[in-house]
Amino acid sequence: MVEKSHVYQIISVILLIAVIAFAGLSFTKSSQNCPEVEEKECPQPIAKAMLDAQVYTWGVNLYNESEFLFDYWLYNYGNAEAKNVKVRCKLANEEQGVVFSGLHDFGNIASTSSTFGEFTPLKSTTQSYNSNKEYSGYCYVESCDNCEILYKKIPDLVESFEE
Repeated sequence: MVEKSHVYQIISVILLIAVIAFAGLSFTKSSQNCPEVEEKECPQPIAKAMLDAQVYTWGVNLYNESEFLFDYWLYNYGNAEAKNVKVRCKLANEEQGVVFSGLHDFGNIASTSSTFGEFTPLKSTTQSYNSNKEYSGYCYVESCDNCEILYKKIPDLVESFEE
């Protein structure tokens, strides 16, 4: 009987060593996320900006009634500067749908920042804007360089913004 327990102890020690070796190999493989390079350095992932725009308020310019005013916040959640940012602002109501759509060439926005934007497009005579009706104004990022646009990652928003 003493011999059998001695055999079980040897088998237990061998299994324990195998488990420790397997765990060590698994840990070292998971910590090496980059391919083998001669300089032994991992290349950094490409940083991109992540942009979102939220309308703050909109209205008709009291000093020039031929202009709309759209005030919005522009957010960059990414770790890179976004360049050539273009923000689309629209005005809509339930009966008529979109009655105004204008594109604001905002420019650049720094990484991990937010800024206030103001867009003052001229009203067109062909639009069906009626000051006696209720409208909703909204703005969203339409395009930019070196960035991803947040609303495009949410399928319901893609459908409502790009009608």
